[in-house]
Amino acid sequence: MIYDEANAPRITSRKVVAELGEDISAPAMTTVILDASRSTPSNGSLTYEWSFSPNLLFQSDYDFDKSDAVIPYNESELDSTEIGKGISIKKVVSKDKYIELEMPNAPGGTQFVVVLRVQNNMGSNDSDTLMVTVEGAINDGHESEFSDVSEADMIGESSFSVTDESQDNREPLTETLINGDYLTIQPLNKHRLNPMEVNIINSFIYDHLISTEVKNVLDPNRIIPSNVQVNKLYERMRFEPDTVLLVYLDTLTTKYDLSRFKEEPLDTIYNSNNVGNKTDLNNNDTSFVFRRYETVTKVDTLSYTEVVDTTLRYQFNCMTYDCAAENAFLEQAGQVLTWGINDYSQLEFHYFKLEDIYGSEPTSYWEAQRVQFSPFADSTLRYPESIGIDRDGSLLMVSGNRQTANSLGKKMHPVNILESIRDEVQKLDYPSGICAGYLGEYYVSDKDANAVYKIYEGQISTIFSAKKDENGLILENEPSVPTSVRVDQEGNVVVLFEGDGSVYSFESSTGIRSLLLPSGTIKRPTDIAISTDGALYVVSESARQVYRVALDGSVIPFAGTLSSTASAMDGVLALESYLGSPVSIDFDNNGRLYIADDAFGSIRVVTPDGMISTVTNNENRVLDMAQFRVNDHGLTTFYVTHTLDHGLTRIHYKTVSNSSRFNYVHYPYHIIKQKGIYGLEDSIRRALDASMVTLVPEEEKVIFNFKKISDFNRKLNKYLKERPILLGLLLLLINQGLSAAFSDGGPIDLPPDFPF
Repeated sequence: MIYDEANAPRITSRKVVAELGEDISAPAMTTVILDASRSTPSNGSLTYEWSFSPNLLFQSDYDFDKSDAVIPYNESELDSTEIGKGISIKKVVSKDKYIELEMPNAPGGTQFVVVLRVQNNMGSNDSDTLMVTVEGAINDGHESEFSDVSEADMIGESSFSVTDESQDNREPLTETLINGDYLTIQPLNKHRLNPMEVNIINSFIYDHLISTEVKNVLDPNRIIPSNVQVNKLYERMRFEPDTVLLVYLDTLTTKYDLSRFKEEPLDTIYNSNNVGNKTDLNNNDTSFVFRRYETVTKVDTLSYTEVVDTTLRYQFNCMTYDCAAENAFLEQAGQVLTWGINDYSQLEFHYFKLEDIYGSEPTSYWEAQRVQFSPFADSTLRYPESIGIDRDGSLLMVSGNRQTANSLGKKMHPVNILESIRDEVQKLDYPSGICAGYLGEYYVSDKDANAVYKIYEGQISTIFSAKKDENGLILENEPSVPTSVRVDQEGNVVVLFEGDGSVYSFESSTGIRSLLLPSGTIKRPTDIAISTDGALYVVSESARQVYRVALDGSVIPFAGTLSSTASAMDGVLALESYLGSPVSIDFDNNGRLYIADDAFGSIRVVTPDGMISTVTNNENRVLDMAQFRVNDHGLTTFYVTHTLDHGLTRIHYKTVSNSSRFNYVHYPYHIIKQKGIYGLEDSIRRALDASMVTLVPEEEKVIFNFKKISDFNRKLNKYLKERPILLGLLLLLINQGLSAAFSDGGPIDLPPDFPF
């Protein structure tokens, strides 16, 4: 670019240059793009003349524009061996900068020539040549070495094809054949067992399925390659804006506004008006011929094929069903059996079909399941009322049977956290609330002792203890009966005192307290929760409402209505829906409030915008609820205690396919601790038979045993021959019975009483 000292407009080169880029090599039957967009000038003034070798571009392969000039080869210009699938194009003259070229189905190494000639409006031109080379055939699928399934075995009624999933807006052109009869065994969460235990369970499952005559089971302990290198074909879309300069000659008279034309006219035409047979020289009109430029921009949609060198990797440490399904895809097996210890410390078996994953939408719902404890945990966790969630997502639970506060850990094995105290043996009179802090400390309330304790690193300290007079009575205006315990975002301990209905906040290190909710503001509050923005929420079972507590201690109704005509509706504002018996509340990390409504056995959820709905349906009612907490570690899960039933219910979101079947071995860690991996054998057999019920052949059941019937008949004949009087009596009874059956309902003629 050249500028003068007065910042005059830049002067650009008008030289015409043709540019096609580097030579192209691509596999046969793929699509490439001939790109002339780098040719100059790029202002749309160029015309592109494309010349092709014989049998490279065919008229049937290209969608030509009406303005394109297409010149085909004559048959005399082609060898007889070159005449292929249609009319071979010799030359295309176009305004398009791009040509989509399908590589011919020619032997590898075959070369073709493409010549580009560009020319501007002034007649200047330039040429460039590009060589197109056909590569050899590529392997566009993966081998079946994962499962050693032969091609013959892959052909059958149960086989189906699956299109590879797209990546980066790529849509694959090839399909993979899946054998629906083959079953792969996929262990999940292998890190939760040691390698020997994983291999033993793999072998045990495989042997059990083989012994029950399940067909085409792949051995999970066989040598499996970690990856396979393949070339995969992807169809890609490319969008290119193309600006074309159109030049017109406009002839305008002086009656029109000519100020929009900046250049001098190309020609001047003098016109005269004739009146009759005379020429009126006074009415002469002058016309000017101007050159008018117009640019037209269009978007070219270019489709081409990209060959990607892809590595298909087998995942040996799967943690999800999706990962197991991907492994099954590599193995080309249509049925999947996953097993592993899930997030709830159950040995879970899940059977599903790969075809359902690709062919149908999954079904999702909230499922409520009663937690089954080990014999040790079941005897320890009696009369559970209060629960909490540790910082690692494990459960904390108070046992009313032994007045203990327990941490269940990942193995669901209760450990009394009070036993970790080094200096003294602490015993709680009436543990009524428990929660965990950000540093791993525990806070426990004792409603009988009217105290709140902190347990951290083997030490116990008192956060709060109600002041008493000399007679041991709690002083007036002193909060009493602490129950629910929470920790806010600043690490302060928030405690509900059901004795006077107040809520206080305590500094965890000093015990300095602050009043958050004055006594008597809310009628008999039953639980508290801290929202994600740090606000305090209180629920009252007797008032059937949830309240938000303001900074000044005033309360604002948030959910539930006092109207006697309201009903428990979904999809409305929370203040318009009826709450039957809200006993407990909690928040998740997304700011949603959950309400445990014991009257309806349901879990209600209120979104941040105030709309309410129900999580549980009629098939998942949860009754006799004591306390409710949300576990946001991993997948959101709800837990509800049942004090008098000595139980705990887990509510979690479940996604299944049409063919999914689940079965569980409960408390596997306890079984392994007691008997080792051998102790799981009977439980695994039962779980496999239940989850694989449609694959295990049914035993033939003989309705009649003809040998036994023949033996019975022979013994009966011998017996009657030896007793002719008894035989006559039986014949008489049969005769009387038949007469009664064919009679019209008259009196039945029975034989006389015995003896005759």
